[in-house]
Amino acid sequence: MQYRYRAICLRRPVGPWRTSRDLARRDLVALDLGAYDEWGRFYIVVPGDMEWEYVAHQSRAA
Repeated sequence: MQYRYRAICLRRPVGPWRTSRDLARRDLVALDLGAYDEWGRFYIVVPGDMEWEYVAHQSRAA
């Protein structure tokens, strides 16, 4: 069980699915859709956003 994240702009994906929120944030920063302020807090610039989904993996164990 885990979450996946990806950067989006105007409701369309602009990056691949990532296994961590930090990697999706890097995608947003690279596209000038996100930044960190002087206190280290992350913010997203409009029209960017972050999409996430919960992924449940099924065991192959018998």
